[in-house]
Amino acid sequence: MAGPIQAYRVLKDSEIEPAAVAGATVFECIVPDYGAANQDSRRTGVRHVAVTFDPAGRYPYFTIPLGDLEPLA
Repeated sequence: MAGPIQAYRVLKDSEIEPAAVAGATVFECIVPDYGAANQDSRRTGVRHVAVTFDPAGRYPYFTIPLGDLEPLA
Protein backbone atom coordinates (compact mmCIF):
# COMPACT_ATOMS: atom_id res chain seq x y z
CA MET A 1 0.00 0.00 0.00
CA ALA A 2 1.32 3.40 -0.94
CA GLY A 3 1.86 6.13 1.62
CA PRO A 4 -0.07 9.38 1.82
CA ILE A 5 0.08 11.82 -1.05
CA GLN A 6 2.45 14.72 -0.42
CA ALA A 7 0.80 18.13 -0.14
CA TYR A 8 2.65 21.36 -0.91
CA ARG A 9 2.09 25.08 -0.38
CA VAL A 10 2.78 27.16 -3.49
CA LEU A 11 5.34 29.85 -2.63
CA LYS A 12 5.27 31.84 -5.88
CA ASP A 13 2.49 32.40 -8.42
CA SER A 14 2.76 29.91 -11.27
CA GLU A 15 3.55 31.26 -14.73
CA ILE A 16 1.48 28.54 -16.42
CA GLU A 17 -1.41 27.72 -14.05
CA PRO A 18 -3.53 30.75 -13.08
CA ALA A 19 -5.07 29.00 -10.05
CA ALA A 20 -1.66 28.14 -8.57
CA VAL A 21 -1.07 31.34 -6.66
CA ALA A 22 1.14 31.83 -3.62
CA GLY A 23 -0.50 30.18 -0.63
CA ALA A 24 -2.50 27.61 -2.64
CA THR A 25 -2.27 23.94 -1.73
CA VAL A 26 -1.37 21.38 -4.40
CA PHE A 27 -0.67 17.65 -4.27
CA GLU A 28 1.88 15.37 -5.87
CA CYS A 29 0.63 13.88 -9.11
CA ILE A 30 0.56 10.07 -8.80
CA VAL A 31 -0.66 9.37 -12.34
CA PRO A 32 1.68 9.44 -15.35
CA ASP A 33 2.80 12.91 -16.44
CA TYR A 34 4.22 11.47 -19.68
CA GLY A 35 7.60 13.08 -19.07
CA ALA A 36 6.31 16.65 -18.74
CA ALA A 37 8.15 17.44 -15.49
CA ASN A 38 11.38 15.95 -16.84
CA GLN A 39 11.03 17.87 -20.10
CA ASP A 40 10.45 21.17 -18.28
CA SER A 41 13.41 20.45 -15.99
CA ARG A 42 15.69 19.81 -18.97
CA ARG A 43 14.38 22.83 -20.88
CA THR A 44 14.80 25.30 -18.01
CA GLY A 45 17.66 23.77 -16.01
CA VAL A 46 15.44 23.93 -12.89
CA ARG A 47 13.90 20.78 -11.41
CA HIS A 48 10.14 20.64 -12.01
CA VAL A 49 7.54 18.29 -10.53
CA ALA A 50 4.01 17.40 -11.61
CA VAL A 51 1.30 18.49 -9.18
CA THR A 52 -2.48 18.68 -9.11
CA PHE A 53 -5.27 20.33 -7.15
CA ASP A 54 -6.86 16.89 -6.71
CA PRO A 55 -6.14 15.56 -3.18
CA ALA A 56 -6.19 12.04 -4.66
CA GLY A 57 -3.24 12.98 -6.91
CA ARG A 58 -5.09 12.48 -10.19
CA TYR A 59 -5.54 14.47 -13.40
CA PRO A 60 -5.43 17.23 -14.42
CA TYR A 61 -1.86 18.12 -13.51
CA PHE A 62 0.63 20.86 -14.27
CA THR A 63 4.35 21.23 -13.71
CA ILE A 64 5.97 23.67 -11.34
CA PRO A 65 9.54 24.31 -10.20
CA LEU A 66 10.24 22.30 -7.05
CA GLY A 67 11.74 25.43 -5.45
CA ASP A 68 8.34 27.14 -5.72
CA LEU A 69 6.82 24.56 -3.35
CA GLU A 70 6.97 24.03 0.40
CA PRO A 71 6.12 20.52 1.62
CA LEU A 72 3.27 20.37 4.12
CA ALA A 73 3.25 17.81 6.95
